[in-house]
Amino acid sequence: PGSLPGKLLPDGSQGPSLYCAVIVKKVDAQTRSKTSVNELLRD
Repeated sequence: PGSLPGKLLPDGSQGPSLYCAVIVKKVDAQTRSKTSVNELLRD
């Protein structure tokens, strides 16, 4: 979990595997207000 197998290299050997962080968060009203303000500032 959290990693992907590497692709095969041209010589047929396995390439390096990739790791990624998976962030799970429930969005509440406060987060929604912050993101909406951020979007307004970007426009």
